[in-house]
Amino acid sequence: MSGLPQLLMKKANISKLPPILLKNGMELIHHREGVGMEAEWEAIIESAFERHYSFSFMIKAGDYKPEHVLYLTHNSRFIATASAVESPMFPGVGWYRMVGVRKDAQGLGAGTTIALAALHALRDRGYTEAMLSTDDERLPAISMYLSLGFEPYYTHESHKERWEKVLAALKKG
Repeated sequence: MSGLPQLLMKKANISKLPPILLKNGMELIHHREGVGMEAEWEAIIESAFERHYSFSFMIKAGDYKPEHVLYLTHNSRFIATASAVESPMFPGVGWYRMVGVRKDAQGLGAGTTIALAALHALRDRGYTEAMLSTDDERLPAISMYLSLGFEPYYTHESHKERWEKVLAALKKG
């Protein structure tokens, strides 16, 4: 949707979240600088978005700290990432962003696991609600966000019509 702002979603209450269930061989870790994790982040994001983003993009986002960037590994291989920062557009609100799963790791439940980990991290830092932005064509991700209790959030005149199309496409499935 060139020229239009991303779609937004909000989870109004993150105080009660389901537990994070790690499948056999999975581990949750946070970013550590100086040990090559930047390249792992870039590889995950490039696979998920089919576009290169430099890790410096992450550093410029919200209230970046290394511990705000989470990874999910499977048998020691980095397969997913998400970040849990404060929203620059909505101060005081947790911002769940740059969520990605390697294409060859889809189907392992990594998306839901890393999503829940980021929500837990935001809650544990005292946030009571969370926001995210997404693109209209990211239907599997949007479906997962809806299953976690996120709801469409409207801030632009295009959002209503675009959300109607996205939700209709999800129903067709």
